Formats: sequence, structure tokens, C-alpha cells
Amino acid sequence: MKNLIFTLLIMGLMLPLLATYTLPRPDLNPFTMNSPALNNLQMSHSMGFQAGTSSSGSGYYLSRYTNHMRYQFNPKLELDLDLNFVNFGSMNTSSKFSLNDDNDNKILPEFSLRYRPSDSMSFEIKMSQGMLMQNRPWYEKW
Repeated sequence: MKNLIFTLLIMGLMLPLLATYTLPRPDLNPFTMNSPALNNLQMSHSMGFQAGTSSSGSGYYLSRYTNHMRYQFNPKLELDLDLNFVNFGSMNTSSKFSLNDDNDNKILPEFSLRYRPSDSMSFEIKMSQGMLMQNRPWYEKW
């Protein structure tokens, strides 16, 4: 019984001393704000909304949220990534305003990887899905 009381007394006296001493803790999370991996990352956001109607009473709406990310691996190599969250549908305004049942959501990712070995030479790999009503480029038109 004396040993138990003595141990509890020693622990009771040591706890305040240990509480003031900060033990070193390794930062194993690569996504903390002090991480060197995030020093080269730039991020921005944009939002847009559009709607239109014709004189016959048919209309549309489209809203878009885009998360833009750019990561620079080194001064010659950088990656751009855009995640477009799109919501769209149609509406009827002929007699009274009503939304149709064709509301849809899509995620449209786009990215590009650019490599510039010199000022006069560059290589780019790009994937773009475009927005909802993509027109064909001028060189593919018949």
C-alpha cells in the first residue's frame, strides 16, 4: 500500500513538470501548410452562372464552379488542373416559369502539362473536354 501511495505521489508531482515540456513530434503529413510540396502549388476558384430564354418560351440555365490548380515541379515543368463542376438544365417560360426535369450535373476535368527546355522550345500535353455545347474548331468544319 505504501508503494502504491508513493508511486501515485511521484506521478502527481511529475505530471505538471512533463506537461510543460514539449516533446518533439515529427510532421508526417505532406499536406500541412509548412510542407515543401505545397510551396509550389497555387490554387484559385471561380464561379459563373448564365441563363437564357427565347421568345417562344424555352430557356436554359447553367452554373459552373471551377477549382484551378497549378503545380510547378521546377522552372521548366508545370502542371495545370481545372476541375469544373457544372449544373445545367432547361426551363419553360411560355405561360409561367417552371424548370423541366432534365437537371444534370457533370464534372469536367481539364489538365495541361508544359515542359520548356529552353526559351525557344516548349512541349505541351493538354486534355480539355470543353463545356456543354462544344463547337467544332474551324479546321474540322466541313
